[in-house]
Amino acid sequence: MLSMFKKKPQIHEPVELQRAEALKHPMGTFAVSGEDCDEVSGGSGPFGHSFNNPIPVNSQLGTYKYLTKLRSASGRPVLFHRLGSMSSQVTKYSVDAYEVVDTDGQGWDVIFLDMYHPRRSNKAPTGYTLTPFNPRTGDQIVGLGVDVFCPNFPYDLPDAIFAHNGFESVSKLARDVVGVIKHLRPNAHQMKVDVLKSQLEAVSVWQPFEPSA
Repeated sequence: MLSMFKKKPQIHEPVELQRAEALKHPMGTFAVSGEDCDEVSGGSGPFGHSFNNPIPVNSQLGTYKYLTKLRSASGRPVLFHRLGSMSSQVTKYSVDAYEVVDTDGQGWDVIFLDMYHPRRSNKAPTGYTLTPFNPRTGDQIVGLGVDVFCPNFPYDLPDAIFAHNGFESVSKLARDVVGVIKHLRPNAHQMKVDVLKSQLEAVSVWQPFEPSA
């Protein structure tokens, strides 16, 4: 009976801090003018799995923080990269499509996020959970992913993390993960990604640096 009144764990930083963080972003004025919500009004389709029901987050940094907290059904963190952006019926701005796979190489998926909101959603898509907020460490931004497209995901992800984000220790961790476990896309997932790519806009591709001869 007492469990009915048990306080739910806090998922993210306090809303005031999230809002202040969004305002520091170059697109901050757009973000804070968005809907303060866990799920966008008028969304259709499975939450987070449909571009017409994207996950509300606050700025690009908020996207990193959300995906860093995301855990698969097996409780594992996810590797992620941004496939690109696309239009949606529920927002005047584009939503971002991220391909994710958990660190055991089993759970391949595409997650849609809308970064023009004053705070991050406390809700996780079906099949996932979000790790609770830790007041000692805060919400981490050093996730196993990047906000650019990796052509050979996840095998080129470690280099992209270091080159794009500058996190050497996280790059090493990602390298250890993909070096130990095979991460091979299931055929059905590959077909889904191939169809999605034809709808994407503003694809930013990361490529390894090649010194000139």
